[in-house]
Amino acid sequence: MNVGNSVRLAIDDWGRGEQESAMMHACNALDGTAKKVYLLASNKQRFTTMLRDNYAVFGPMGVPGIDLVQTRLPIQVRKPTTPDGEPDVADLIYAIHRCAHGHGDELPKGFELIPDAAGQPGVTHVEIERGGGVRLSDRVIFGLLAVAVLSPANKGQLVPDGYHLTYGSYAKLMINDWWGRASDFSSIVALESMPLVKLDFSNWANP
Repeated sequence: MNVGNSVRLAIDDWGRGEQESAMMHACNALDGTAKKVYLLASNKQRFTTMLRDNYAVFGPMGVPGIDLVQTRLPIQVRKPTTPDGEPDVADLIYAIHRCAHGHGDELPKGFELIPDAAGQPGVTHVEIERGGGVRLSDRVIFGLLAVAVLSPANKGQLVPDGYHLTYGSYAKLMINDWWGRASDFSSIVALESMPLVKLDFSNWANP
């Protein structure tokens, strides 16, 4: 899989308002990257491990302000891959978004992406419903792309000139300048201080 091509297609489709197609290509970019990084038995293990190991990139870009390491979600997915067996955001994205798009299925109701990325900088929504619906911001598309772009495994990939990712209100990361530079991203994150909040649903009834 050409990761650069998946990154380009995700950005192009998002620009046309095709969120689900953009999310599919973003998941493909992460999938292709994980295959280079991990020698794990299953696609599910590779995908969720890649995302979880890169929450320091994915979180600020896709779900800012939420402590993804500590947060567990009130949803049911088959065989969560967290150490405690309770699903987190990596399990959600794999089970709901990656698998639905990868198998040509319709996205389950209640899991549609919220169109934030084209709106006001710094405004990101997450909607979580009793019964299992979790709607993430479409910024997660760019969070997934950032994990792929910044991974050292993808150093040398290319997209057409001008393609970029945006962090916060002002940091524009030209993709061809940022392939493989995960170690440099923390200095960008440090420019905008942001608290991390653990979401606690322990008092909710099981869905």
